[in-house]
Amino acid sequence: MKSVLKLELERKHLSISKMWLLTVLVGLAMNVVIFIQLSLTLLEKNSFSFDAVLIRAVRSYSSQIMDPVMVFITHLGSSTMLGFLLIVGMVWLYLKYKDVLATLCFLIVVAGGGFLNSLLKIYFNRDRPDDNRLIEADGLSFPSGHSMGSMLLYGFLVYLSLRYDRWKIRKAGVVTSLICLIFLIGISRIYLGVHYPSDVFAGFLAGFVWLGGWVIALELAYIWNNKKRRY
Repeated sequence: MKSVLKLELERKHLSISKMWLLTVLVGLAMNVVIFIQLSLTLLEKNSFSFDAVLIRAVRSYSSQIMDPVMVFITHLGSSTMLGFLLIVGMVWLYLKYKDVLATLCFLIVVAGGGFLNSLLKIYFNRDRPDDNRLIEADGLSFPSGHSMGSMLLYGFLVYLSLRYDRWKIRKAGVVTSLICLIFLIGISRIYLGVHYPSDVFAGFLAGFVWLGGWVIALELAYIWNNKKRRY
């Protein structure tokens, strides 16, 4: 009876993995196409018509109350915060689930993604906007490091919640909160005047592609390990 139940659980796990792979592959394809289009446009004329429109829309909510709120939100996507959360997340993931593959993947996704972001910034060599900055920021602009890093770390936490959390209500709350946080961090970069909206979009797109690629690799590793156990 136990062996039959175990076999059923393994089959369910495999079906979930295959569904993950298909979903992520479709998302990856869409994000790659959009990122390439953004990149080609930037290399050709170094500006986007929608940047000015979205900057005005975001800054229309500017106030003395919103300023510190956006500064706080943007710090949640800083390299210091992401590095701290990465270490805490890796320790928690290993101690709670003993999942070595996911722990290593988490490290590669976030740390490797940070290195990739640096290379992309150097390649595109886009200066930051210099009007109406509310905070100081160094370095190049495209793609946004805060946006990409947030997509990587908080996005991987979304993946972990969807995979491991069995409480549907809590899962829905965690996933919704993390997705909202990712987008709020991107908006905060526009609000604070340190990134163009196109930088933020590119950061999200590049982050999703990098994250999705490693999630696919991780899921394939799970499928391979499950097949090895069965035989």
